[in-house]
Amino acid sequence: MMNGKKQYPEPLEALVVVLVAFAFLILLVFIYGMVSGAQDPVEMMNNARFIYIFGGVLFLIIPLIYAFIKGYSIRKVFRLNGVPSAMLWVSLLAGIALSVVGDELDRLVQIIIPSPDWLAQMLLPLKANTPLEWIEIITGAVIVAAFSEEFLFRGFLQTSLEHKGDVTRAVLLTSIAWTLVHQNPYWAIQIFIVGIIIGFVAWRADSIWPSMIVHGTYNLIGVIFININEDSPFVHWYEWKGHVNPILTLVALVLLVYSIRLMNRIYRH
Repeated sequence: MMNGKKQYPEPLEALVVVLVAFAFLILLVFIYGMVSGAQDPVEMMNNARFIYIFGGVLFLIIPLIYAFIKGYSIRKVFRLNGVPSAMLWVSLLAGIALSVVGDELDRLVQIIIPSPDWLAQMLLPLKANTPLEWIEIITGAVIVAAFSEEFLFRGFLQTSLEHKGDVTRAVLLTSIAWTLVHQNPYWAIQIFIVGIIIGFVAWRADSIWPSMIVHGTYNLIGVIFININEDSPFVHWYEWKGHVNPILTLVALVLLVYSIRLMNRIYRH
């Protein structure tokens, strides 16, 4: 430690900050939803559309305030380290591949655990009908969400866990916390696995910029899929008997493994 002062939060401290940020977000959505006259959680999400999309800003503000109070280095604690440009391009490739693999994983899981109709209704705020709504959704649900969640989870929480124990355990525990915060048991398996891969990327680069690109690309493709018409020619090319085209899935899986190997090669050098 430098001058006897802690440079990183204790894991329990970091977890409490995560819970506080999450609690504030839920409270804000419910207060806004009730004030607007919502009768159920789905209606609350629809009425609080702006908060639902941009609420991730709280994941930035609350840990930042805490870090300032504690006098931590913002760059170190939140992993705002620079990376080689090649790492950013490889991260983009990994994000695209992970989106396809994750989509097929979701379809496989739903065979065993079918998601209810209300889950699709909760995604309605992410449907864009105008160019302005596209800008709003991409800014909030893609850029802000990816940066703020990586800032809090793969930066603040995972960093604190890594400095107190095994890296593998740190990545797994962070992914579990990230999964729980999404509050969606029907997507828990997919979110957990995606979280492990993103956590590995953040650890490998010792930076959240690559993991943010993977996360943001994954979210962007998910938003595009939500807004694609089922009769679109793309859907007929992309899908096969209710699944992602097997050839496309295989290519995506190979690209994902290849991109991870490239990341290891970049940092081995």
